Amino acid sequence: MTTDTAGIETLRAWLLEKHPDLDSLDDDTDLFENKLIDSLSFVEYILIIEELIQREIPVTPDLMPKTATLAKVRTHFLAGAVA
Repeated sequence: MTTDTAGIETLRAWLLEKHPDLDSLDDDTDLFENKLIDSLSFVEYILIIEELIQREIPVTPDLMPKTATLAKVRTHFLAGAVA
């Protein structure tokens, strides 16, 4: 299994655990616009991604746009990685 698939499923499970009112979560759902991630959970979200890719993610102005959806996380951080 590729890291991107496993990583997205890890993130999806974490988000669904935080929001038990949701049955599923589409890869293109904007996590910020839909209030699925707030400022406190954003830190935890980034830490999970860093664990998955085994490197630190620099805090830059484009970090939120790069992590707004699971699809964007796959593209910017997980694509091509193999577990």
